[in-house]
Formats: sequence, C-alpha cells, structure tokens
Amino acid sequence: MTDSNSTNLDPLLEVEPINDIDLLLLSWAQMEAIELIVADEEAAEAKTDLVALLMTDYGVTDIRLIERTYEYYEVGYRQGGEELTMRFETVEVESIYDL
Repeated sequence: MTDSNSTNLDPLLEVEPINDIDLLLLSWAQMEAIELIVADEEAAEAKTDLVALLMTDYGVTDIRLIERTYEYYEVGYRQGGEELTMRFETVEVESIYDL
C-alpha cells in the first residue's frame, strides 16, 4: 500500500500549485510580449478576451505591464479595490515566441 502523504515526496519534484488567475495573468503577459515585437491582431483579440474573463470571473481590472527587464515582466492590476502586482520570469513569458 502506498502512502499518499506528500511529505514522502522528493522535494525536487514538489511543485507549488498555480491558481487560475496566475495562469490568466501569465497568458496576458505573453500576449503583451507578442504585441511588443509585432502588431498581431490575434494576440490583441486574445488579450481582450483574457481581460474580459479576468474582469467577470475574478474582479480584476486595470491590467497593465509595469516593467519589463531581462529577468522578469511585472504585471499590475486591481482586484477588490486593492492594487496588486505579479512577476513572471522573462523566460516563462517569452516562451510564447517558441510556438
């Protein structure tokens, strides 16, 4: 019988779960990254759809790219009247270029 207790897992294999809002904001940052290098109508439409989903399902508004560096993209947004930010590694955001 196997033990389902996660304390027996190899710590190198454990991954912190990502919630939906994080993934949607990452997708938004990826669409923004595409628009920074080329005017892409599909990326703009996808970004608009993501903004609508974030607004209706999560109450997220005022999404914007605050900073872009060699190390990270920082996305700012408002949720529940609070100003929040989230950083994504540049490699993660720009992996969209490989598709």
